[in-house]
Amino acid sequence: MPCIFSSKYLGLLDPQEKLFGEGEGGFRWSLDDDEERKELLTLRDQCQPLRDIVKQVSNSTWEKTIEEDQYFNGTLFRFPLRCESSEISDNLYDSDKIVQLFDSFIADADISLLFLRHVSNVSLMHIDTCGSVAVRLKVSLSSSPACSDSGDTDTDPSEGSTVFKNISSASLSDGERNTQWLVTSYCLEEGKVTKIDSLAEKLCYQPKVDLAFPCDPDNFISNGRLSCFLPLPNNESNWTGLPVQINASFGLTDNRRHIKWQDEDQKNDEAAQWNELLMTDVLPHTYLKMILDSIQCCRNSILPATSVYRLWPDIVQMEHKEKWHRIAMDLLERLLDEKAVLSLAKDEKIWVTPLDAVFPANDIEVPVLTSAVARVLMAENENLIYIPEHVVNDVKCVFPESDALQWITPRLVRDVLHRGGLEEVSHNDKLSLLEYVLSDGNYQELEGLQLLPLYNGIFKKFTDSDECTALIDNKEFPR
Repeated sequence: MPCIFSSKYLGLLDPQEKLFGEGEGGFRWSLDDDEERKELLTLRDQCQPLRDIVKQVSNSTWEKTIEEDQYFNGTLFRFPLRCESSEISDNLYDSDKIVQLFDSFIADADISLLFLRHVSNVSLMHIDTCGSVAVRLKVSLSSSPACSDSGDTDTDPSEGSTVFKNISSASLSDGERNTQWLVTSYCLEEGKVTKIDSLAEKLCYQPKVDLAFPCDPDNFISNGRLSCFLPLPNNESNWTGLPVQINASFGLTDNRRHIKWQDEDQKNDEAAQWNELLMTDVLPHTYLKMILDSIQCCRNSILPATSVYRLWPDIVQMEHKEKWHRIAMDLLERLLDEKAVLSLAKDEKIWVTPLDAVFPANDIEVPVLTSAVARVLMAENENLIYIPEHVVNDVKCVFPESDALQWITPRLVRDVLHRGGLEEVSHNDKLSLLEYVLSDGNYQELEGLQLLPLYNGIFKKFTDSDECTALIDNKEFPR
């Protein structure tokens, strides 16, 4: 029978009422009772599993815990294997199935503690019939504050927080491993969404969503998973396509392996309604706060700008996931709504809004030209940004009209060169700039630019003045 030992009590559960009689459902011993303490010391076979574990997890023996301490500082659960079918279930377990469960837990060891509130250490041990102990896994978690001064008016700091969580794990198969996560939690304030308030009270759920993002680039997530405090099974139905792990008090299916959605057969299911509202009304706030807080971390030199951009969803890759694609689009619209979310190429600690940024051109295929153009724009204090391809796609989805944004074009570079000087630009860069500003064929806009190269190595201005005529040799008229 299942057994629980905690503080001053030890209880046996008898759900089929076969041992303690009808209507009992089990029995509880109290360490405050002299007779019941003596009885626990005589039940050697029944209490042997607890004897073994108490020695492993505390500095006390079973006898000392029962007789002297009369208290156990912790909680032990014992779940014996079901060896034969019963009215409760016909699912039988043997040692091989338990090993499979252990292996699946070890595979998720680095994310299993991310969303637990009061558990910071887990050990997985195997004790054989001789009492020998083999530690298969040890995992521990520690937390430290992150930058939460995002300056965002849409998220109340009292409703959410962002922290770094460091997870250390050691297992026989994978050795030692350390991972760092950025974890953001956000709870919707009561009164903001009436339907969420009513369902939260009825279902006894909390309108809170947690997100976790791996800080190490080598630990990048391309298909985040759902968790309900512990990770749900690692299969396609629980993959979101987002680069973060998502946790919430989800309403789950009966087998607790999937979350409910409002499909045709569950239109009126309140748990499914709750899940939909969490994703549409709470998740975007949490995700927005995470990105804005990560930007503040970048300003404080705690995270690089590349990590912030890895947080952005890849909207193109998510097109086949209709539900999550809508959620990602909602996030991007909030994110790009006049918020400073793009870092300058010149100084990644400075962030600007999309409307104030100068986006890199995707039609410059020669790296030398790209570098020359970038150097002159940064020298003239233009808000040039460098962003990954998936962020470019995200911006284009939110701003389908390209006229709303400023992209690098030959005309833009000509305008910048007209405003500034070319004294500090190198000879090779001037040649590259000339090649680029000629590329769109608007030659009349070259007038006044000192980019015309002469044989003697100097550059003169383009002009239509007869006094400043420059001759260019070719095959018919060689030098």
